[in-house]
Amino acid sequence: MEANHRELNITTIKDVLRQYLMDKGFRNTPERYTILEEIYSMEHHFNVDDLYLLMMQKKYHVSKATIYNTIEIFLDAGLIRKHQFGEKTLTSSSYEKSYFDKQHDHLVIYKKGSDKEIEEIIEFCDPRIQGIKDAIESTFGVDIASHSLYFYGTKKN
Repeated sequence: MEANHRELNITTIKDVLRQYLMDKGFRNTPERYTILEEIYSMEHHFNVDDLYLLMMQKKYHVSKATIYNTIEIFLDAGLIRKHQFGEKTLTSSSYEKSYFDKQHDHLVIYKKGSDKEIEEIIEFCDPRIQGIKDAIESTFGVDIASHSLYFYGTKKN
């Protein structure tokens, strides 16, 4: 059952990408679909270097520039989300698949004694945040399309 669900998801995201590429007049290349499949097989956040190494290990010959360009397409198509998690440079951006994921927030745990080295990223969903969002929409007369919330810390002893 799980394999059938995964295949349905892959088919759906490929259809979303195909439509996006057609609408934008971009080329429909096999590399884009291969990269998309690799991203959607991951269960964690990733960066371009992680993805590039994974592709090389699997003998997919794709340049890092192609991955960067493809990531931009996926971001615009709504297939992935970009995170900074407190990092300062473009190359340290993290990404995650987003098409089927529910809204969630992040707790970034740094290694003890470090304010830069991430030990763990925990995703969580707290219904109280939806209540805050609803109150802000009501108070200011706006419709909030999305939000991001990050907590940063270290583990207690």
